[in-house]
Parts: sequence; structure tokens; C-alpha cells
Amino acid sequence: MQTVLLVAVRPGSMRLLHSVLSGGTLVVWIGAMLMLLHGRRYYQKLTELTPWSHAVESLPRLSILVPACNEAATIEEAMRSILSLDYPDLEIIAVNDRSTDNTGVILERLARQNPVLKVLHVSALPNGWLGKNHALQVAANEATGDWLLFTDADVVFECDALRRAVSYAARANIDHLVITPRCDTRDFWERLFVSYFGLMFWFRSRAWTASDPRRSAYVGLGAFNMVRTCAYKAFGGHRALPMEVVDDVKLGKIIKQNGFKTQLLDGSDLISVRWVVGLPGVINSLAKNAFAGFEYSLPAAIGGIIALAYTGLYPLLALLLPGHFTRLMALAVLVIMVIGARAVRSLSGAYMFYGLAYPLASILLMYIIARATWIAYRQNGIVWRGTLYSLDELRRGVV
Repeated sequence: MQTVLLVAVRPGSMRLLHSVLSGGTLVVWIGAMLMLLHGRRYYQKLTELTPWSHAVESLPRLSILVPACNEAATIEEAMRSILSLDYPDLEIIAVNDRSTDNTGVILERLARQNPVLKVLHVSALPNGWLGKNHALQVAANEATGDWLLFTDADVVFECDALRRAVSYAARANIDHLVITPRCDTRDFWERLFVSYFGLMFWFRSRAWTASDPRRSAYVGLGAFNMVRTCAYKAFGGHRALPMEVVDDVKLGKIIKQNGFKTQLLDGSDLISVRWVVGLPGVINSLAKNAFAGFEYSLPAAIGGIIALAYTGLYPLLALLLPGHFTRLMALAVLVIMVIGARAVRSLSGAYMFYGLAYPLASILLMYIIARATWIAYRQNGIVWRGTLYSLDELRRGVV
């Protein structure tokens, strides 16, 4: 009798459970989108801001610092775009960090043609340093600019990008300016992943609140981290984060903790980067960063995967479940995903209907996190720029 009753009640209980779960995903997505739409008021395009009225010649000296390790495929285009900048007082320092390809040869050839470019070569990595962080500190030690721009070796600039950026930073009296680039995407997988990951990054970081000293949020991007030299030296520069894999983001954290003023702007029409190349590039894009983003905590990584499964994959599965309310809530979530894809189109180039494939993107991101975590445990560390760093030393180096 009890068995028959349990069997009779179970379908209704399961429908109720799925209704609650589906409604929960809708509440999460509505809350996240409202937060994003509110935040976009503070996320302005650099090109739409009022130009600084001072003469171009009065702009302060700027040092652009570019670390490069085995970047032969992208370094020449990136450096030529930097060399074409119309900034009046510019110093460019590129660091060839133990490259085994033609990176150093390309940089030296460009330096012979352009005296403004200075090339440093790092042949050995000191103990207690990650390669990129050390390369940036080496470059900063040589820099003479009032401002330091840390940028990657695959970033392409429009000629007026730096003039606009420094003009705005000086006028707004900020110490740290972060500018988001446009990701150069060329196929379905690239557009889908960049669109979904960009939205998840926004939701998790709340980067638009970084400029509010009352909030704990902070921001930094490898494509464009520009810092006043005096502020950078005040907290010790990259010596303050020598073993931090997510160095670009954590640079923003240290700047915020030290009381300096940060701002994030949209530079998608001024800066571009070819971040991922095809599906293999998508899978490998976060090979070193995915587990580091959870500060090497296995419970946190598992929790992140579960959260992605619930918010990204479950709504699609809920469409196949019984119950009109469950399916209606799931459909509403997919509509919000479409709106989210539209909100980050300037970053990814993906049309809004890519949002319908976000459940697929969530599977991809879950796999990337799980794979990165498994590899880190299998080899007891992370391989970066040809060097294996143990999990113990990486955990001690988390900022």
C-alpha cells in the first residue's frame, strides 16, 4: 500500500521539484541581467567620451611594456600597430622571455627599423617568479614613462587609442585604466565561447563597480592595463604578485586595495585581440587560468561547474520535462540568454541568437574547467612558458 502511494505521489513531486529548479534559474538570470544593465551605465565607450581639450604635445610620457614568449605568429602585427600609434611621447619596451621560436629575431629587426622600440632578452627565470610577471617587472624597471601600459603580444591598436586613453585618464584623475578589446572571432565556436565567457566574466566580477571604493570588485585585463608609474611603484609593482597566474586581474586587485582609483572603459572600436583560434584554441585558451581562477581550490572549481550546469545547461533540459510552468520558465531563461548575447556583442561579434546556444557553451566551459583542474592535479602544477610550477607554490602565491 505504501509502495503504491509513493509511486503515485512521485511524479507530482518531481514536477514540483523541476518547477522550483526552473524558476530558480530564471530568478538567477533575471537578477544577473538587471545587474548587468544597471552596470552598463558606468561602462562607457572611450571614443564617446569628451576629448581632452589640452594640446596633444602636453600629454605625459607613456611606456608600453610587452612581454613575449614564443609569439612569432602574432608579435609583428601587434608591434607594428603599436609603432604606428600617434602618441607624441612614447617609449616601447618588448621583453623576449626565453622564446624558442623567432620572436626575438622579429623584435630585433623591428627595433633596428624603429629606434623607439627597445628589446630586452630574458634567458633565465629567477626562483619565485612566473615568467610573464618577471618579464613585466624587468620591463617596468627600464621604463621612464609617467604611465605604464601593460599589454599582450597579440593585441592590435588603432592609431589614436593611446592618445584617447591617456587624455581621459589625466582628465578623470584616475590611477588605473582598463580598456576592454574587441575579440577578433571568425567561426561559430569562437563567437559562441567569447560571448558566453564574456557574459559569465561580467556576472562574476561585477567589473563595472571596480571604480567604486566602497565595493570589493576589481578589474584588470592583459590586453590593456594602464597604471600611473608612481602608483605602480608605491605597491612594489609585479614584485607584489610574482607567482600569481591571473596577474592581469590581480594587478587590479592590488591597485584597488592600495586605495588607487580604477576605471573600466569599452575600447572595442580601438583595440582588438585574436584570443582564441577555432575549437582547439577555445579549449586551450584557459588551460592555465581556469583552475587559477578558483585559486586552486577543488571545492570551488566543483562548485563553479555545478553553477554553470544549473544556470547554463539545466534550462535546456527543462524544456524536455513535463509541466507547463517548468517549460515556460526554461523558455524565459533562453530568451534572457539571447538578450545577454546581445549585450556583449561588441566584445564577441556574436549575434544575439547565439544566446540560444549558451547551453552548449556552458558544457564547453565546464569541460575546460574540469580538464584544467584534472591536469593541474595530474602533474601537480601548471606548465606556463615551458616551466612547471607546483600547486603548493602557486597556492602560496595567490594574491
